[in-house]
Amino acid sequence: MNPSDLLSDGLERWLVALGLGAARTVPIAWMIPAFGGQNVPAQVRMGLGLALSALCLPQIVGHVPHDASPLLWLLLLAREVAVGVTVGFLGSCLFRAVEAAGRLTDVVRGSNMAEVISPVSEGRTSPLGDVSLLLAVIIFLELGGVGYVATALARSYEAVPLAPAARGASALTPAVALIIEASGKILDAALGLAAPAVVSLLLADLALGAIARSAPQVPVYFAAMPLKALLGVGMLLVGLGAFEGAIVAGFRGWAVIVERGFSLWR
Repeated sequence: MNPSDLLSDGLERWLVALGLGAARTVPIAWMIPAFGGQNVPAQVRMGLGLALSALCLPQIVGHVPHDASPLLWLLLLAREVAVGVTVGFLGSCLFRAVEAAGRLTDVVRGSNMAEVISPVSEGRTSPLGDVSLLLAVIIFLELGGVGYVATALARSYEAVPLAPAARGASALTPAVALIIEASGKILDAALGLAAPAVVSLLLADLALGAIARSAPQVPVYFAAMPLKALLGVGMLLVGLGAFEGAIVAGFRGWAVIVERGFSLWR
Protein backbone atom coordinates (compact mmCIF):
# COMPACT_ATOMS: atom_id res chain seq x y z
CA MET A 1 0.00 0.00 0.00
CA ASN A 2 1.45 3.35 -0.99
CA PRO A 3 1.79 6.25 1.47
CA SER A 4 -1.16 8.16 -0.01
CA ASP A 5 -3.44 5.17 0.64
CA LEU A 6 -2.18 4.92 4.21
CA LEU A 7 -2.78 8.63 4.73
CA SER A 8 -6.26 8.36 3.24
CA ASP A 9 -7.11 5.37 5.43
CA GLY A 10 -5.85 7.12 8.55
CA LEU A 11 -7.76 10.31 7.76
CA GLU A 12 -10.93 8.32 7.13
CA ARG A 13 -10.51 6.56 10.46
CA TRP A 14 -10.14 9.85 12.32
CA LEU A 15 -13.19 11.30 10.57
CA VAL A 16 -15.25 8.23 11.47
CA ALA A 17 -14.06 8.56 15.08
CA LEU A 18 -15.05 12.24 15.06
CA GLY A 19 -18.53 11.36 13.79
CA LEU A 20 -19.03 8.61 16.35
CA GLY A 21 -17.87 10.93 19.11
CA ALA A 22 -20.24 13.64 17.93
CA ALA A 23 -23.14 11.19 18.27
CA ARG A 24 -22.44 11.25 22.02
CA THR A 25 -21.23 14.82 22.53
CA VAL A 26 -23.63 16.83 20.34
CA PRO A 27 -26.77 15.87 22.36
CA ILE A 28 -24.93 16.85 25.54
CA ALA A 29 -23.86 20.25 24.17
CA TRP A 30 -27.35 20.69 22.68
CA MET A 31 -29.34 19.96 25.84
CA ILE A 32 -27.26 21.50 28.65
CA PRO A 33 -28.17 25.22 28.96
CA ALA A 34 -24.62 26.12 30.06
CA PHE A 35 -23.54 25.66 26.43
CA GLY A 36 -26.01 28.31 25.31
CA GLY A 37 -29.33 26.50 25.10
CA GLN A 38 -32.02 27.88 22.84
CA ASN A 39 -30.41 31.32 22.79
CA VAL A 40 -27.50 29.98 20.70
CA PRO A 41 -27.95 29.12 17.01
CA ALA A 42 -28.08 25.45 16.14
CA GLN A 43 -24.86 25.72 14.11
CA VAL A 44 -22.95 26.97 17.16
CA ARG A 45 -24.24 24.16 19.36
CA MET A 46 -23.31 21.64 16.69
CA GLY A 47 -19.83 23.20 16.56
CA LEU A 48 -19.48 22.92 20.35
CA GLY A 49 -20.48 19.28 20.16
CA LEU A 50 -17.92 18.61 17.44
CA ALA A 51 -15.27 20.44 19.46
CA LEU A 52 -15.98 18.20 22.47
CA SER A 53 -15.80 15.19 20.15
CA ALA A 54 -12.41 16.37 18.85
CA LEU A 55 -11.11 16.56 22.43
CA CYS A 56 -12.11 12.92 22.92
CA LEU A 57 -10.54 11.64 19.69
CA PRO A 58 -7.51 9.98 21.34
CA GLN A 59 -9.91 7.87 23.45
CA ILE A 60 -12.22 7.10 20.51
CA VAL A 61 -10.00 6.32 17.55
CA GLY A 62 -8.52 3.19 19.09
CA HIS A 63 -11.99 1.66 19.54
CA VAL A 64 -13.30 2.29 16.01
CA PRO A 65 -14.13 -1.18 14.60
CA HIS A 66 -12.52 -2.42 11.39
CA ASP A 67 -14.62 -3.56 8.43
CA ALA A 68 -17.90 -3.35 10.37
CA SER A 69 -21.16 -4.17 8.62
CA PRO A 70 -23.73 -1.40 7.98
CA LEU A 71 -25.98 -2.91 10.67
CA LEU A 72 -23.15 -2.76 13.22
CA TRP A 73 -22.44 0.87 12.34
CA LEU A 74 -26.15 1.68 12.73
CA LEU A 75 -26.35 -0.03 16.12
CA LEU A 76 -23.17 1.67 17.27
CA LEU A 77 -24.41 5.09 16.18
CA ALA A 78 -27.83 4.55 17.81
CA ARG A 79 -26.20 3.51 21.08
CA GLU A 80 -23.93 6.56 21.13
CA VAL A 81 -26.88 8.87 20.48
CA ALA A 82 -28.82 7.15 23.29
CA VAL A 83 -25.89 7.65 25.67
CA GLY A 84 -25.62 11.33 24.70
CA VAL A 85 -29.35 12.01 25.04
CA THR A 86 -29.53 10.28 28.43
CA VAL A 87 -26.53 12.14 29.86
CA GLY A 88 -27.56 15.43 28.21
CA PHE A 89 -31.01 15.29 29.77
CA LEU A 90 -29.64 14.37 33.20
CA GLY A 91 -27.03 17.13 32.96
CA SER A 92 -29.67 19.73 32.12
CA CYS A 93 -31.95 18.77 35.02
CA LEU A 94 -30.43 21.05 37.67
CA PHE A 95 -30.56 24.03 35.31
CA ARG A 96 -34.22 23.28 34.58
CA ALA A 97 -34.91 22.91 38.30
CA VAL A 98 -33.40 26.34 38.98
CA GLU A 99 -35.40 27.85 36.12
CA ALA A 100 -38.58 26.18 37.42
CA ALA A 101 -37.92 27.66 40.88
CA GLY A 102 -37.80 31.15 39.36
CA ARG A 103 -40.97 30.51 37.36
CA LEU A 104 -42.74 29.23 40.48
CA THR A 105 -41.75 32.37 42.36
CA ASP A 106 -43.16 34.46 39.51
CA VAL A 107 -46.45 32.56 39.68
CA VAL A 108 -46.78 32.99 43.45
CA ARG A 109 -45.93 36.69 43.36
CA GLY A 110 -48.55 37.24 40.68
CA SER A 111 -46.14 38.03 37.87
CA ASN A 112 -46.99 35.07 35.66
CA MET A 113 -48.83 37.54 33.43
CA ALA A 114 -45.39 39.00 32.68
CA GLU A 115 -44.55 35.89 30.67
CA VAL A 116 -44.14 36.88 27.06
CA ILE A 117 -42.78 35.33 23.89
CA SER A 118 -39.04 35.93 23.88
CA PRO A 119 -37.72 37.18 20.52
CA VAL A 120 -34.48 35.29 21.18
CA SER A 121 -35.70 31.81 22.14
CA GLU A 122 -39.14 32.16 20.51
CA GLY A 123 -40.64 30.56 23.63
CA ARG A 124 -42.45 31.75 26.73
CA THR A 125 -40.14 33.32 29.26
CA SER A 126 -40.47 34.41 32.87
CA PRO A 127 -38.43 37.24 34.47
CA LEU A 128 -37.19 35.39 37.54
CA GLY A 129 -37.01 32.11 35.63
CA ASP A 130 -34.53 33.60 33.18
CA VAL A 131 -32.56 35.32 35.96
CA SER A 132 -32.34 32.10 37.98
CA LEU A 133 -31.23 30.09 34.96
CA LEU A 134 -28.57 32.69 34.14
CA LEU A 135 -27.34 32.55 37.74
CA ALA A 136 -27.03 28.75 37.52
CA VAL A 137 -25.06 29.04 34.27
CA ILE A 138 -22.72 31.65 35.77
CA ILE A 139 -22.06 29.46 38.83
CA PHE A 140 -21.44 26.48 36.55
CA LEU A 141 -18.88 28.45 34.54
CA GLU A 142 -17.24 29.82 37.71
CA LEU A 143 -16.78 26.27 38.97
CA GLY A 144 -15.04 25.34 35.72
CA GLY A 145 -17.96 23.23 34.62
CA VAL A 146 -17.00 23.17 30.93
CA GLY A 147 -13.61 21.71 31.78
CA TYR A 148 -15.21 19.11 34.05
CA VAL A 149 -17.65 18.14 31.29
CA ALA A 150 -14.81 17.77 28.76
CA THR A 151 -12.78 15.66 31.21
CA ALA A 152 -15.78 13.52 32.10
CA LEU A 153 -16.54 12.93 28.42
CA ALA A 154 -12.96 11.87 27.72
CA ARG A 155 -13.03 9.46 30.65
CA SER A 156 -16.48 8.20 29.68
CA TYR A 157 -14.95 6.27 26.78
CA GLU A 158 -12.96 4.26 29.31
CA ALA A 159 -16.11 3.41 31.28
CA VAL A 160 -18.43 3.15 28.26
CA PRO A 161 -16.30 2.24 25.22
CA LEU A 162 -17.56 2.02 21.65
CA ALA A 163 -19.16 -1.41 21.78
CA PRO A 164 -22.77 -1.86 20.66
CA ALA A 165 -22.96 -5.34 22.11
CA ALA A 166 -22.05 -4.25 25.65
CA ARG A 167 -25.51 -3.06 26.61
CA GLY A 168 -27.98 -2.10 23.95
CA ALA A 169 -31.73 -2.44 24.20
CA SER A 170 -31.40 -3.91 27.71
CA ALA A 171 -30.28 -0.50 28.98
CA LEU A 172 -33.32 1.35 27.64
CA THR A 173 -35.64 0.38 30.49
CA PRO A 174 -33.30 1.49 33.33
CA ALA A 175 -32.44 4.62 31.31
CA VAL A 176 -36.13 5.56 31.05
CA ALA A 177 -36.57 4.81 34.77
CA LEU A 178 -33.62 7.06 35.62
CA ILE A 179 -35.00 9.86 33.42
CA ILE A 180 -38.36 9.61 35.19
CA GLU A 181 -36.60 9.70 38.56
CA ALA A 182 -34.61 12.77 37.49
CA SER A 183 -37.81 14.48 36.32
CA GLY A 184 -39.28 13.97 39.79
CA LYS A 185 -36.12 15.40 41.34
CA ILE A 186 -36.56 18.51 39.18
CA LEU A 187 -39.86 19.22 40.93
CA ASP A 188 -38.34 18.46 44.33
CA ALA A 189 -35.34 20.73 43.73
CA ALA A 190 -37.50 23.53 42.29
CA LEU A 191 -39.79 23.51 45.33
CA GLY A 192 -36.78 23.50 47.66
CA LEU A 193 -35.09 26.43 45.92
CA ALA A 194 -38.31 28.47 45.73
CA ALA A 195 -39.48 27.61 49.27
CA PRO A 196 -38.29 30.82 51.02
CA ALA A 197 -39.98 33.08 48.48
CA VAL A 198 -43.12 30.94 48.33
CA VAL A 199 -43.52 30.86 52.13
CA SER A 200 -42.91 34.62 52.41
CA LEU A 201 -45.45 35.38 49.71
CA LEU A 202 -48.05 33.08 51.27
CA LEU A 203 -47.55 34.84 54.62
CA ALA A 204 -47.93 38.15 52.81
CA ASP A 205 -51.20 36.90 51.31
CA LEU A 206 -52.45 35.99 54.79
CA ALA A 207 -51.49 39.41 56.14
CA LEU A 208 -53.15 41.20 53.23
CA GLY A 209 -56.24 39.03 53.67
CA ALA A 210 -56.42 39.99 57.35
CA ILE A 211 -56.10 43.68 56.44
CA ALA A 212 -58.83 43.37 53.82
CA ARG A 213 -61.13 41.67 56.33
CA SER A 214 -60.58 44.22 59.07
CA ALA A 215 -60.58 47.29 56.80
CA PRO A 216 -62.68 46.61 53.68
CA GLN A 217 -62.30 50.19 52.50
CA VAL A 218 -58.57 49.73 51.93
CA PRO A 219 -57.82 48.86 48.25
CA VAL A 220 -55.75 45.81 49.19
CA TYR A 221 -55.98 44.20 45.76
CA PHE A 222 -54.30 47.08 43.93
CA ALA A 223 -51.71 47.59 46.67
CA ALA A 224 -50.90 43.89 46.85
CA MET A 225 -49.76 43.48 43.24
CA PRO A 226 -46.67 45.74 43.37
CA LEU A 227 -45.93 44.78 46.97
CA LYS A 228 -45.88 41.05 46.20
CA ALA A 229 -43.86 41.61 43.04
CA LEU A 230 -41.22 43.52 45.02
CA LEU A 231 -41.30 40.99 47.85
CA GLY A 232 -40.56 38.12 45.47
CA VAL A 233 -37.57 39.93 43.98
CA GLY A 234 -36.44 41.01 47.46
CA MET A 235 -36.51 37.47 48.79
CA LEU A 236 -34.43 36.31 45.83
CA LEU A 237 -31.85 39.04 46.48
CA VAL A 238 -31.78 38.55 50.26
CA GLY A 239 -31.37 34.79 49.93
CA LEU A 240 -28.90 35.00 47.05
CA GLY A 241 -26.05 33.54 49.07
CA ALA A 242 -28.11 30.59 50.26
CA PHE A 243 -29.54 30.19 46.75
CA GLU A 244 -26.01 30.01 45.30
CA GLY A 245 -24.93 27.54 47.97
CA ALA A 246 -27.93 25.33 47.21
CA ILE A 247 -27.10 25.38 43.49
CA VAL A 248 -23.45 24.46 44.14
CA ALA A 249 -24.55 21.60 46.39
CA GLY A 250 -27.07 20.58 43.76
CA PHE A 251 -24.35 20.28 41.12
CA ARG A 252 -22.63 17.64 43.24
CA GLY A 253 -25.83 15.67 43.68
CA TRP A 254 -26.73 15.80 40.01
CA ALA A 255 -23.18 14.76 39.07
CA VAL A 256 -23.88 11.46 40.82
CA ILE A 257 -27.03 11.02 38.72
CA VAL A 258 -25.10 11.79 35.54
CA GLU A 259 -22.54 9.16 36.52
CA ARG A 260 -25.40 6.71 36.95
CA GLY A 261 -26.55 7.65 33.45
CA PHE A 262 -23.15 6.67 32.06
CA SER A 263 -23.05 3.44 34.06
CA LEU A 264 -26.35 2.27 32.53
CA TRP A 265 -24.66 1.75 29.17
CA ARG A 266 -21.62 -0.18 30.35
